[in-house]
Amino acid sequence: MDDFEWTKGNHIAAAILFPLALFGFTCNLCVVVFLNSMPSLNNSFGSLTLSQAIVDSIHQLLLAFFLAPTIYFQNPDMYDISHQFGYATLLAYEICCFSHVCISVNRFTAVCVPLAYGKLFSKTNTRIIIASTWILAIGILTYMLQILDCDFYLPTGTWIYTFRDNVVCTRVKWYGDFSLNCLSVVIVAVLDVSSIARLHCINERHNLDALSAQKRSRQIVLVYQAALQGILFITELITYFLLSGFARNKWEAYALTTISWCLVNGADGFQGGERATPVSSVAHRNDTNTAVRSATTASSIQRA
Repeated sequence: MDDFEWTKGNHIAAAILFPLALFGFTCNLCVVVFLNSMPSLNNSFGSLTLSQAIVDSIHQLLLAFFLAPTIYFQNPDMYDISHQFGYATLLAYEICCFSHVCISVNRFTAVCVPLAYGKLFSKTNTRIIIASTWILAIGILTYMLQILDCDFYLPTGTWIYTFRDNVVCTRVKWYGDFSLNCLSVVIVAVLDVSSIARLHCINERHNLDALSAQKRSRQIVLVYQAALQGILFITELITYFLLSGFARNKWEAYALTTISWCLVNGADGFQGGERATPVSSVAHRNDTNTAVRSATTASSIQRA
């Protein structure tokens, strides 16, 4: 990618990125507003989704109002401080990945271990979980990018964030960033598949008249959303770290890295509000339901 001519077409590149990032920011901000305005979502699942939507909003905000202007104006001073914004943008992404894991654990617990849900995801525990995801991400990123002195930055004149080219940064890139995020995606996939399988078994074993066609349709939509979310994240990792190395021109490289990174976090805003309502409402019911059979059947299915 170093051989590409980055000085031409920068205005077009910025004009592509800015509206995409701004739209992603708006979508995630709407999720934040929606979650805060609904009393029924004042529970564990709603809080975890809110935390994720906040960091997604920050990620998109930084792309729209720092990266896009930097590409457009090609200002050397903005490139000089790009490592600071690169740290903040990557931090938002890491917190988002950890949040996805927590949400999948929440969903898995609600479906497979419903009687333990209220205790494991109490308000206090949920706050601890959210704080832990932020602290863990800050600790990991600070160690990799600050202590190891491995900047995630914009080389002058380019349109793509990258790690510095040295042995330490190469290890950080593959073992600290790529592998860690792939592990997060795998954990999410395993938990979601297990939740889906559990729901399928419950549907097969129990004749639940209360499960309407609308709830069945919603369940299917949520399953597809979870699958699509995982596919998007693993695709972005593959395109950014692997396929971009085979790009034939700067536009292919730009699309496989910066644009795909923008789209995957922006896409969270499309799904956040929709998936929050059915899961969180059942999570709340599960805290007060004392009937073992009901908690493990009807409520579990609605929680999908």
